[in-house]
This record gives sequence, C-alpha cells and structure tokens, in this order.
Amino acid sequence: MIEIYDTVVIGGGIIAAAAGQHLTAAGFRTLLVERDDYGAGTSSKTSRLQHCGLGYLSAASGSIAAFLAHPRSAIECVSLMRRSMQGRAEFVRLAPGRVKPVTFIIPLTPENAIRRWKARLAFRLMAASDGGKVPLNLRILSAEEARAHPALQGMVGLKSIRGAMSFTEYQYHWPERIVVDTVMKARAIGMEALNHTAVTGLAREGDLWRVTLTAAEGSRVVLARAVVNCAGVWVDEITALAGAPHICKNTGEKGTNIVVRLPEGLRGIGFETVTAAGAPFYLIPWGELHYVGPWDSASDGRPEGFRATEAEIAAILDQLRRLFPSFDLKREDVLYAWAGVRPRSLARDGKGSAPVVREHDLTDEGLPNFFTFTGGLLMTHRDAGRRLTRAVARRLRPSGPPRRLDAPSLHLPDMDQVTEASVTHAVLREQASTLSDILRRRLSVGWEPDLGLRHVDRAAKLAAAHLGWTPEETAAKIADFIGETTTEFSVGTLSRHEAAR
Repeated sequence: MIEIYDTVVIGGGIIAAAAGQHLTAAGFRTLLVERDDYGAGTSSKTSRLQHCGLGYLSAASGSIAAFLAHPRSAIECVSLMRRSMQGRAEFVRLAPGRVKPVTFIIPLTPENAIRRWKARLAFRLMAASDGGKVPLNLRILSAEEARAHPALQGMVGLKSIRGAMSFTEYQYHWPERIVVDTVMKARAIGMEALNHTAVTGLAREGDLWRVTLTAAEGSRVVLARAVVNCAGVWVDEITALAGAPHICKNTGEKGTNIVVRLPEGLRGIGFETVTAAGAPFYLIPWGELHYVGPWDSASDGRPEGFRATEAEIAAILDQLRRLFPSFDLKREDVLYAWAGVRPRSLARDGKGSAPVVREHDLTDEGLPNFFTFTGGLLMTHRDAGRRLTRAVARRLRPSGPPRRLDAPSLHLPDMDQVTEASVTHAVLREQASTLSDILRRRLSVGWEPDLGLRHVDRAAKLAAAHLGWTPEETAAKIADFIGETTTEFSVGTLSRHEAAR
C-alpha cells in the first residue's frame, strides 16, 4: 500500500529541518527526505555566525541618492536585518548551549570610517528590532584606544586609524548538530525522516504528487498532497524534476574560508572589515584557531563548489597579508579550508541575486501545492519554518492535531567524544550510517583541529558492530573518510603536531 503524506519536504539542511518541524507541529503528516545526510551540504559550510545583521544595514544605508534609486532593495536589507536580530534573540534564548558570544572589532580606517552618531543609530535600530533581548554591547573606541587594542597589532595603517567599533556577535558552536537536533525534535513529535535517500521522480497523480524515493536498498513511491522544496542550491533541479525546468528561483554563490593559527592577541576575538572591492572579510575565532574569508564567487551545486581551490586559498591569504603583513602567512600555514555554495534568491529580473529570503507558492505557475524556499539562512531558520507552514496552510488543512513545537531535548551521551554510548546513540537513534555522519554531524570531534582523523579508527570499530561492516568494509569506510577529509578540506598540509593538539 502506498503511503500518503500531507507534505513531503525535500532537503536535509537547516531550512528543510525547520520546515519539517513546524509543519509537523501544525498537524501536517510530514516526510522529510535528504539524499545525503542531515546538515551535510551548505548548512555545514556557513559563516557559523548568528550575526546581528549589521552587513545588511550597511548595504541599506548608503547615500540618500542610492536609497531613492533602489528603495525596494534598501527596504529588503532593513527587513533582513530585523529578521536576523529577531532570529538571534530567539535562538540564543531557546538553545544557549549551541551558541557562544564572540567579541568582534571593526577598525575605522580612513576608507571605511563612519560618524559615531551613525554607528550608534545603526546599533539602536538593531537593538530595537529584538526589543534589546540579546545585548549587542557596542563600544566605540577612540583612535588612541584602537591603536592599543591587542587584536589590531600588526594591522596595516594602524597609525592613521580613526577608531574602532567593538560589539558582540554569536557563533554556532556546531551548525551541523543544530540541523540534526531540529530533525530529531521533529521526529519526536511525529515527522518521518529519511537520509541517504534521493528524490528521483516527481509527477502529478490526480490531486496528489507521486514522489519516487531511491536509496541503496532500492526505490519506492509515496504520495503527497503538497511538496515543500527546501533543497537549497539545488531547488531548481527539484522543480525541473517536477516538470518545470523553466521555473528558476535560485542562484548559487560560493564562499571559501581558510583556517589558520593567528597570534595570541587575536585569540578568541573576531575581526571584520572589507576587501579592496568592498566585500565583507572576517577573521572569526574557532577554538584556538581562526577561519578567514569568505572569498566569494558564482557557483552552482556541483561538487566542485564545495571545495576550496588553490586560487581561492591564495586570494584569501593575499588579502590577509595586505591587512596584517607582519603575520607573513604562507600556504603551508593553512591547516585546512572549506567552501560551500549558498542558495540565493534570483533577482526579479532574472539577473544576479537579490538579498532576500522568499517562499514561493508555484501553484499559479503550473505546479499545484508545490512550494520552494530560496535564500535560506541558518540564523533565520525558525522564521523560514513558520513562513513555509503558513504558505502550505493557505492551501491545505492539516490531517492531524497540532503538536508541541519544541519537545524537550533528549539526553545526548558523550557528544564531544568517541565512546560506545555516543556512537551507539548516533547510529541507532539518529540515523547515522557513515563515519562522516558520526564524526562531523552527530559528534563534535570531526571539527577538532585534525578534523576527526585521530578518532576515525575507534569510531569505525564501534560503528561496525551496529552497521554490520566486515573488517574489509570497515577498512574501506576509514579510507573513505580520510579521502573525503583530504579532498573536501584541502588538508594536504595538516601537520602531525596540529593533529595531536
């Protein structure tokens, strides 16, 4: 017998997870399907900041002439800032253990100096957006204070600096785990979820969608009253699979970061500025290390977009050397790098991207009860879940009663280490089936400085007992993890002394 769902959510990133959780809580019988693992794509390659939205406000606060020339874009930027601040307050309140405050400093150089009253006004606007629930802790430093700040020592042009701004951002300790947490909370209230399962067919069958699912063990078909397409950078591929290749809503933007060890004065402090071309550029603390970037370029969802190229690594190093020439960082100082393709809403004219997040009801474009989300952000994922649920509810009634949205979190044993309890929980309770699933997304050890390489043998041995791997298969799984780590993170220069830290 073919099962019928109210909604099938396609994707396993943070937007899909939030959509599944909110739809299930609203009473919709929901199935979430992800072709890889939860949080394995763009959600794991983000800036890892629950940032306040200052960048959006900066983009909206150019000259009056620029605002008048592009009022819609400016208003959208202000709206994004408001959503960022509201999402920041909501997430910090609901999941304080998944974020930590980080002090950021912005040097005010002759090129980017702004008047103090403008800075204070901008931060007041941001604080008003969330009712002051999570402080920004703005501090404006004088030129003398900025020159003495330990995080700015060695910066080019320090003698001519006009001051600095210091404020608090929040950093996700572990974004992949946030995705897994959200999926597991949704499962706890009734959502069904399948990872390592691809949607390979979408077609109308009467008033329903016929959805073909393909996994390693074979294919099967389910029916759905509605499809919610949250496939990130791949949303247009899913729409094409549904028979509408002419409907395009997304464009991809690749962002690359490198990970380095910076001087002690910057330990734990974030640094924000812009490149010569005016693009944002960050030094963001990551334990005892920093990740630096992003370096942006256009890209689609091909695997190459999720790998840092040597040219991109060199460009980031060049920018870092221009800012801090005294660091004298070279390619061999890069411990590892990552890249990800961010989904961006296609501009209304079909050219380039727009700085907005959008839910699209494609019913009037020939795809009944087919919903797509573009421009999704980790920091506003709960808002995205609510928006998609409202969009579906305008077309359909849920088949079941509402449920509690945020079920109490289950106890997670030893998530910061590889133990029999933590691996068993990851496999039997949280659907992990590969070593990357276990070490990077169920446990935190995959983001230690050596990217989990020193834990892989033990994790494989413990997982094999539950996943039925033979000794030969276990060895192959270990080799796969090492190969994936080397390829995806450009780990060729990772030294043994870093791995041992």
